[in-house]
Amino acid sequence: MRKMICVAALAALAGCGSSTGPDVDLEGALVTVPVEVTLRFGDDLVVDGTVLRMSFAAVLEDSRCPSDVTCVWEGNAKVEIGIGAGTGPTHALQLNTSLDPRAVEWNDVLVTLLEVTPHPVSDVPITDADYVVKLRLEPML
Repeated sequence: MRKMICVAALAALAGCGSSTGPDVDLEGALVTVPVEVTLRFGDDLVVDGTVLRMSFAAVLEDSRCPSDVTCVWEGNAKVEIGIGAGTGPTHALQLNTSLDPRAVEWNDVLVTLLEVTPHPVSDVPITDADYVVKLRLEPML
């Protein structure tokens, strides 16, 4: 079951503004100030009731260098975040830790992947349920 997290202070009302925006007629900004959010794998985030919805949908890749190994390249973690507004459709955003895109604009909100944890260790398997992402949401001015 997905855990619901309400963060009512993050935004006023949802807005339109880009071709990838919500299919609902809402006014105002989805995010009015920069904010950082943390999502566990499978979590849903609801901002201001049902205005802005986010979910940590998938870990598409985790080739990051284990912390107990010396690697030539740091590797990359690629995750899929679902985002939507109001009752509109959910859009999939794919974000990376080391490759582009690390940030994606959606409906005048810049969504940046800050961190994926836990960091791999060579002899410790990571299950999907172990993953946590830290994201920054910023209004596009």
